[in-house]
Amino acid sequence: MDAAELEWVAWTTPVTTAFGNEIAASDLSGKTVNCHQHILADAISIVGPLLAAGARVRMAPCNADSTDDDAVAHLRSMGAEIRGRAGMSAAERLDALAWLASEPADALCDMGGELIATTATAGYRPAGALEATTTGLHLLSGLDIPFPVLDWNGIALKDLIHNRHHVGAETWPAFTAITGLSMYGREVVVVGFGPVGQGVALRARDLGAIVTVVDRDPVRLVRAQHYGCRVGDFAHAVQRASVVVTATGRDGVIAAGQIANLNDGTILMNVGHSNREIDVEWLDTHPRYTLRRHLDRYELPGRRVFLLNCGSLVNLAAGLGVGAPQMFDPFLAIMLLGLNEILQGGTLDLAAGVQRYPAKLESKVALALVERGDH
Repeated sequence: MDAAELEWVAWTTPVTTAFGNEIAASDLSGKTVNCHQHILADAISIVGPLLAAGARVRMAPCNADSTDDDAVAHLRSMGAEIRGRAGMSAAERLDALAWLASEPADALCDMGGELIATTATAGYRPAGALEATTTGLHLLSGLDIPFPVLDWNGIALKDLIHNRHHVGAETWPAFTAITGLSMYGREVVVVGFGPVGQGVALRARDLGAIVTVVDRDPVRLVRAQHYGCRVGDFAHAVQRASVVVTATGRDGVIAAGQIANLNDGTILMNVGHSNREIDVEWLDTHPRYTLRRHLDRYELPGRRVFLLNCGSLVNLAAGLGVGAPQMFDPFLAIMLLGLNEILQGGTLDLAAGVQRYPAKLESKVALALVERGDH
């Protein structure tokens, strides 16, 4: 990454950059941070200040399909230790996770809960961890985690802003960049009408799609109707669908039997953190043809099915150039301040297990956003 590109990363993440300058001037010598996250250019805004303050940073991708090799190279040049690259196999990604969890750390930054669970199993006791996803919270639920985990998935800034608005704003430009298709008149089924699903469904509707929502919660279905969406069960909803989107954060939402009954030419995509909401393993038992980057065609008996970004988060598919780094600025700041809180001893009095992310830090970020006035 050249100097101009780095300048633009800082320019588009002004709140994180401002907090980062303060943290970079502190002393974190002897501290280690293990990060299991999407490794994209915006990670520089988090990792840079920690390295400048003297911390050791080790990283592995929570999702290989959202890894940017240029960002990896630059982070390594800054001093971060990284095991990851774009297009890693599932086995390689798990090997990288095992490497990351093979050494103790003072703080963990996780997206998906795997690093937290693996670290606990290994017997290490960091001062604290951050978890960013619904998928991760599902994984950690019921596990005995012997250190505090700050949940920032459920805070208002994340749930009401990023989950509800930002994912939808990035999903459909990514869809068009990958497929070359517009949304006008397209029959779209959105599976899951939580905050992420709402944003994805309503943005598709605004772009001219005809949207049907599938959800197990009847209250959510009533809400979808009030937003002008059709509702139905999966089997009936997909009979006319040309695009099916999963947005639940859970594995196995669309199983083999359901895929086998899709229309010829249905496009499958996922925006939930779990990259196995769609049964990709079953699809991979059929002939597969890569048509272009992030677009594969599978030949099933009597029909073809298209899959975007290998079933991983389509809004974070690497290399599309459709992302808006400014939208991630508040959440990069949330992560950076949370890690600094852990490293400075702010979690020493917290009970073990999942805890709410500190309200004082969320308010600090929100106030910085309001004062800037351009988010």
